[in-house]
Formats: sequence, structure tokens, C-alpha cells
Amino acid sequence: MRLAGAYQAIEALNVEREVAELQRFRHTDYLFLTWNGRCRLSTLPAVYEPDTPDNLDWLACRGVTPWPVVALYLHADKAVEGLPWGSVTLLDHQTAVEDVRIFSALPESQRERHIRLIIKRYQRRVTYCSMLEAVQYLKTGGGESQWM
Repeated sequence: MRLAGAYQAIEALNVEREVAELQRFRHTDYLFLTWNGRCRLSTLPAVYEPDTPDNLDWLACRGVTPWPVVALYLHADKAVEGLPWGSVTLLDHQTAVEDVRIFSALPESQRERHIRLIIKRYQRRVTYCSMLEAVQYLKTGGGESQWM
């Protein structure tokens, strides 16, 4: 998340607020979004819950945007010295936003099932990349992305 803040025009205080939330480690799966100088760390249920601030932020990034949008899936496996440790999946933000749009309209039980399925997909069907590719994604938001 700090790397996203280093390559996007986001105030350091905003990134640190989201890092502190992640360090509380109450959940294992998060979505992280940066757009237009802002960032938001959210649980998946909050993103898929209609009309929540998390949901509205994701939906605000639909279509072509004049600024880069970075969308990440974060999975925390464990805590090491009090810090979450896990994996980061680079997401194609347009695909992720369309998924949020479609599935947030469903009843809660169907959303919950979809969230479980999407977590499995994000964890199992991963395209590995180099650190250079990750930095390029963080700088540009991916554009025509090869990511999930």
C-alpha cells in the first residue's frame, strides 16, 4: 500500500491511515483502491454492500477515468512481528468494478457466495509478475491490463 502511495498522488497521511487499518488485522481479505489522489482499504463485504461508501467509491471508478486507478486484492495469511503478511494481487480495475456493479445488486446470500468464490479465484488463479511490472502497474493503473 505504501508503494501505491509512492507512485500515485496520494497524501502520505491517507495511506498511513489505511496501513494502520490493515495492521489491526481483523480480516484476512481486503480490496485496496487508489484514484484521483485518494485511497481506500475495504473488506470485500463492504465493497459489495450496495450504497456503502466503499461500494460507491468502487463504482465511481467505472469507465474511462482521466486519472490512473489502482485496484489490489490483499490477503493476509498471518502476522509477523505484529504486521500482516500475505499476498497482493493486481486487479484489472475495470473488470473488478464491473464485478462489483453486477454482484452488489444481488441479495445478501448470493453476494456472500460470490465473495467466497472471488476470494478463491483471486488466491488460486494468479498471474505472477516481477517487481518492475508491479511498480509499472502502480504508476499507471494498468491501462489495458493483463491482471485479474
